[in-house]
Amino acid sequence: MFEAPKNHTYGYEAGEFGKLDSAYSSYRDDSVYKVFEDSVSYYLDKGTAAFGKVADIGYRTDSTTDKIKKEKLWKHLLAASDSQKMYNDSAHFYSKKAQFISDHYKPFFNGWKMNHKFRANNNFGFQAAQQAVFYFDMQLTRVTKSEPVVKPYK
Repeated sequence: MFEAPKNHTYGYEAGEFGKLDSAYSSYRDDSVYKVFEDSVSYYLDKGTAAFGKVADIGYRTDSTTDKIKKEKLWKHLLAASDSQKMYNDSAHFYSKKAQFISDHYKPFFNGWKMNHKFRANNNFGFQAAQQAVFYFDMQLTRVTKSEPVVKPYK
């Protein structure tokens, strides 16, 4: 039922099993939502890079005393500023689309889930207490995914 990567020893020790509960889909799993979120990240990264270019050109413009060079730099500054605005507008556009999906998404039953506390080897090979939510298909025949339970830092 549980599959481990090849050549990996988990040193698994069972702990507590939670109650079996209904699992529902999430807008975060929606493929269109993921495309919009990826687009937001892409355009924000591009906008940040463009801002660096604007700042660089702005600094050079301020420190130049040659009027002809200053005029050319102003043109480059305006073009870079337009690029940054375009990237930010694109990020905003896709952000609104992603927000629409999250606001109007209707979850549907897609299987079962169970919280499980256990001890297993961590990435360094040492046994550590862990907690995860395991998701099962509707027939309870296989695990469809698992997510670690991350406790907030106090």
